[in-house]
Amino acid sequence: MLVRGADMGLFKKKNPQDAFDPDVFTITDTILDPPRFTFLPAIYQDATRRKWAVHQRGGEPKIFDYADVLQCEVAEAGDPEADEAPSKQEFAQRILANPAKAAKINAAKRNMCLGMGVVVAVQTGKDEVSKLEIPVMTDEVKRDSSLYKSYRNVAEKIKAEFDAMGGLA
Repeated sequence: MLVRGADMGLFKKKNPQDAFDPDVFTITDTILDPPRFTFLPAIYQDATRRKWAVHQRGGEPKIFDYADVLQCEVAEAGDPEADEAPSKQEFAQRILANPAKAAKINAAKRNMCLGMGVVVAVQTGKDEVSKLEIPVMTDEVKRDSSLYKSYRNVAEKIKAEFDAMGGLA
């Protein structure tokens, strides 16, 4: 059975520019192109017009000016309580009260990174600031591993793009 190209529309990769009016936004660079079948948004740049956009599949793209970038940082999931040294009884009580939090504290003590992302503070209205959180890694990874360094490099590159747009570099 021969399958024609027109029948493969469901699996065909779409042109991201189709979501934008070319008179308003033309993609000159892709900051984040998420894997298919994820809920992560794509992030594009129009360097000519000094704009950037966030596009969630199936939704309307949200377009911002470079000047809307107020702050940007690489953030790692961790817990400041990891430095504490609770007694065995206190630790047992923590596990019973909140097993997930206790696991995070324990992982942080083992030099594990529990997740990493880039957080961008964006001016979304006259007196309104929103945070755009771009996850880069959601697994536990040892901080001294090459995989961690690779994720960190990706996060730093995304941060550098936003820093350059916002004049923060």
